[in-house]
Amino acid sequence: MRHTLILLTLCTTLLYADSPWSKNSRVSTPIAWDTLDQGESSFDVYGDSIYAVCNTAQRGQDPNDPFAYSLDNGKTFVQLPFVDEKTGIKWQTDPIIEVDDSGNIHMIVQFSTSYMNHYFSRDAGVTWEDTSRVNSSNGVDKPWWVVDKNEIYVVWQQTAGQQGIWLAKSTDYGKSFTDRQFWNRRGITGLDMDQKKRLHLVNGTWGGEVYYRRSDDKGASWTAEKKVGTHSYASSYGDRAAITSIAAHDDYVFITYVDNSANGSWEVNGIRSEDGGATWEQPFIVNDDTQGGQCKGFAHFDCYGGLHVFYYHTPDWRTNASSKFSTRCRYSSDGGKTFGPSMRISDGEWASNADFIGEYHILRSDSQYVYAVWADGRNPEGNDLYLSKAKIDDIVSIQPRPRNFVKPQGRLLALQATPNGSIKVTVQPHNKDLSISLFDVRGRKLKTLHQGSVVKPFSTIVSRRDVSTGMVLVQVKGEEIQEVEAVMLY
Repeated sequence: MRHTLILLTLCTTLLYADSPWSKNSRVSTPIAWDTLDQGESSFDVYGDSIYAVCNTAQRGQDPNDPFAYSLDNGKTFVQLPFVDEKTGIKWQTDPIIEVDDSGNIHMIVQFSTSYMNHYFSRDAGVTWEDTSRVNSSNGVDKPWWVVDKNEIYVVWQQTAGQQGIWLAKSTDYGKSFTDRQFWNRRGITGLDMDQKKRLHLVNGTWGGEVYYRRSDDKGASWTAEKKVGTHSYASSYGDRAAITSIAAHDDYVFITYVDNSANGSWEVNGIRSEDGGATWEQPFIVNDDTQGGQCKGFAHFDCYGGLHVFYYHTPDWRTNASSKFSTRCRYSSDGGKTFGPSMRISDGEWASNADFIGEYHILRSDSQYVYAVWADGRNPEGNDLYLSKAKIDDIVSIQPRPRNFVKPQGRLLALQATPNGSIKVTVQPHNKDLSISLFDVRGRKLKTLHQGSVVKPFSTIVSRRDVSTGMVLVQVKGEEIQEVEAVMLY
């Protein structure tokens, strides 16, 4: 009997994600209308609220982009159908979603390859308003975007008329857009914005090249294109596009794309820059297991500068309807120069119920957690979305340390309330440079208090005059150290 209990315990353990990633929560909760295979997904996090949207493998017959929300940080979800019958187009696809600084939800849905609509919700997605068209000319595919307060930037490949890469911009929270072609190329794009408000763009062309450009003036002009990599790609069951992604934090920029050239099977390649995209290192394989296939890579920087790369893994190549897929993530504390071992995010591995599992799935983070949402086939009635999250501090703590690393004795950061409601920030000396910064609860940097050496105790006062939010996080970060404290300013 004792041996039986031990065996059952081991089997149960194998069904969970790798620590510190949480046991998976089902996003696409069982609903009578949901007999669909859920596909590519997008989501965002605002406080304890999580909003997710996806398309489906049946999007040609069933006009529905399932939308789900959680108000308890991902423990439970409510799923609602999202259908815009006014368009007269059944094919709703390529949905993307973000939350602005006021907690309002912005969503873009592509209708066939004709046009995109922007939708706006103030009530967690129960109702939608301020519907506006994003692109002025029909012929659109593969949009990606950045939402920054009242400004929205959308890029896509134009497939009809004046073909190429287009940018649409809104400065009024999506009520209206202006658009234009700015690049005479086509392919799959990715877009991100760094702390200096610079836009970073990647384009994986259908001809097998990977190009990069940057805008320092909010899309008005762009640097000359840089060819940073090449790829070959072969579609197979479960994946059919060499999706690109790009992430930027300060002067670190990191690109991912799927490539078959190294081992004949899918691999997630990475390319990195340490100088804001001016120069680039050579491409390398990000995934640490090169057996089988890896696809749907997505790069994301958390607010502290940690880099997380998500991807699907299968032990098979070529893939087929019996191939089992899992999702994994790797973490880097130095902008992608080195990575810790990959961690499985999904509770297990499953065959997909449809050839289409979606072409993209993404990561998000706030000041405490990094989150992942993806589709898999663990439920025989259809592919569904699942969520897992991990505390950033826990991810950082299990990463390998260099041999010469000496952990400081005690904490460096101390906070003390003052009689007038301000906070005194004190940081003890350290033998390497430190960055001392303020962040809001969503993980967006508000202010840098100090950058450089701390040879004697550093002190400063932070008050409501310095920031526009009550709750702030104070971060001390060095080459091999990170401390964060939350505080309320009155």
